[in-house]
Amino acid sequence: MKPLLTLLLFFVPFLLVAQSVDSVAVKTIDSLIQVSRALTAEGDYDAALVVNKAAEKIALEKIGPVSADYGKSCFNHGRVLDFQGDTATITKKILKEKAEQWYLKSKAIYEKAGIKEHPDYAQNLNNLGYLYRQTGQYEKAEPFYLEAKAIREKALGKEHPNYGSTLSSLAGLYRRMGQYEKAEPLLLETKAIEEKTLGKEHPNYAATLYSLAILYRRMGQYEKAEPLYLEAKGIIE
Repeated sequence: MKPLLTLLLFFVPFLLVAQSVDSVAVKTIDSLIQVSRALTAEGDYDAALVVNKAAEKIALEKIGPVSADYGKSCFNHGRVLDFQGDTATITKKILKEKAEQWYLKSKAIYEKAGIKEHPDYAQNLNNLGYLYRQTGQYEKAEPFYLEAKAIREKALGKEHPNYGSTLSSLAGLYRRMGQYEKAEPLLLETKAIEEKTLGKEHPNYAATLYSLAILYRRMGQYEKAEPLYLEAKGIIE
């Protein structure tokens, strides 16, 4: 991956000089962000940040500081740090704080650009909610999840998997807060969405069954929990 990464970053300036058109810049930014995300998935966070910084530079210079593209690259910068923070030990708090700063910067850019109803803005809110949930700041997390839910419902519809993902995340927050009666209907709705859109053999569907089983176990409703655990086990197997 490293030689390909070096080659990619070497050719980017020539591509933009040859065709300094917004559409080319946008495609280049998107491509760099996708490479950064692939590196993040592999756990190569340093390389992911190097690639993303190239995307940030292009977005800032070719599109402008108040644009969806620059906001997207700032968001991905935060995302890399957020994921890195999930695996870190000593630097976990520092990485999460830096991730928060980049997420908030991206959020402000989207707001200035007037695109608060875009799914990318909802993703930003969803990730902020996740970050605050993971760091135990539940009162901060809830409004971000609720706003992301409202945007995704309007922009994507109530049968879209990303809408279901927000419901599941919000349910996870309520479960941590001990508000089980709020979590249950959200997980049941997520289950119905995923069953219809992804199918009953999809890993995400299995994960929702597992989350629902944990909820019922904590509620002491063991007879409801057991078949869900067994079904999730069968799917994963």
